[in-house]
Amino acid sequence: MGGMQMPEGMEMPKILTPEEKTAEMAQKYDLTEEQQTALLALNQKYDGKLELRMNQEEGERPDIRKMSDEERQAYFNKMMDQMGDMQQKQADIEKNQKAYEEELKDIFDKKQMRKYRTDLRRAEAERQAAMQRSMGGGFPGGGFPGGGFPGGGFPGGF
Repeated sequence: MGGMQMPEGMEMPKILTPEEKTAEMAQKYDLTEEQQTALLALNQKYDGKLELRMNQEEGERPDIRKMSDEERQAYFNKMMDQMGDMQQKQADIEKNQKAYEEELKDIFDKKQMRKYRTDLRRAEAERQAAMQRSMGGGFPGGGFPGGGFPGGGFPGGF
């Protein structure tokens, strides 16, 4: 979407080709030639199915305050459609990630698979931490005023 920026402390991840991804994983997990060949085929099979690729529209976001009611409603409807599409894409990615990992079990040995899963958890934790930092707004605990108070949320319980 136009004007979309990554939160502070986060970079847009580089989307690797199947060959680049295979080479990176081969080095990281000390794969044999046979494993590399099988992994390349797997990475080609799932290319573009494991990450959300944003369609970047050119230009600035429109100022909805200057829109007529009809324009604003049309813009809102378009955004809702895009959100629904993104939710469906995210569900598809999660399904594909599970299938990819199941097939990866046939290529990696147990030790390689453990390291792969550890790396996935670490990357997710880093992504979550960067999101928290970007949404912190300077309040204790991040997010909203009161986010760092016992029980979270706002003082007063709402």
